[in-house]
Amino acid sequence: MMLDKTERMNILLDWYETLLTDNQKAVAAMHYRDDYSLAEIAEQTGISRSAVYDTLQRTERILETMEDKLQCAKKYQTRKQIYQKLSDLKIEAVDDIVKQLFENE
Repeated sequence: MMLDKTERMNILLDWYETLLTDNQKAVAAMHYRDDYSLAEIAEQTGISRSAVYDTLQRTERILETMEDKLQCAKKYQTRKQIYQKLSDLKIEAVDDIVKQLFENE
């Protein structure tokens, strides 16, 4: 399954945003979560459009590098698929265990 860039960046932000600077977090959130254009972000933050672009590029590299190294998002997606297969078995005891696993993610 291929994700579009915005979906992928939002997933990676969920996992790794604590590793970003406050400025990188803010710019990435405005762009990927709130769908602001570069010009709108520049206006909101008081930095140039090119600085916004550079910040987004640097942030994307950081997020992708962390995912390449740690693979938290990929492993989580794999776990979700396994949980779904277990749930599809329709066994009450297994469903209870899967529910507990989801609650602890």
